[in-house]
Amino acid sequence: MAAPKKIAEPHKELRFTRAGQAQGFIVIAAVSFAFFLLIGLTWFMGHPTFTWWMALPFLILSALLAKISTYCARHAYIILTPLGIEIFPLIRPRKHLNLIYWAQIIDAVFDDELTTLKLHFNEDQSAGIVLSLRAIPTKKLPLLKRALESRLAEKER
Repeated sequence: MAAPKKIAEPHKELRFTRAGQAQGFIVIAAVSFAFFLLIGLTWFMGHPTFTWWMALPFLILSALLAKISTYCARHAYIILTPLGIEIFPLIRPRKHLNLIYWAQIIDAVFDDELTTLKLHFNEDQSAGIVLSLRAIPTKKLPLLKRALESRLAEKER
């Protein structure tokens, strides 16, 4: 089972969460909760075609999306450590963790809008990983870019 390795200096790591993705989930949760209230109030006012249980799926959906939003905001997506880059997927992160050591990375290329990151493992750029950065808040992306570029420049020396 893949798991993050213990490092001697945890204060030297940079953690990027899925807070950008969390915003979308919380908005959808709020809309779902509004539908719950709308249907619940319609039933409470005595509308003949609505029953009390019709609002429950929206309440359950709202609670589930709020929980996912909290999870995305608290847990890491990418962690830059002295060992390398740890990439955590949304589903089963302990099982599907991907640790890429700095020695493996030859080059890191960001697109112009900072929405994707390509980590290349060889000189001809035929092997590597493509990461979507849409889950990370846009204000944090320049920090990620600067940290990766400076770490790779330090490695080349």
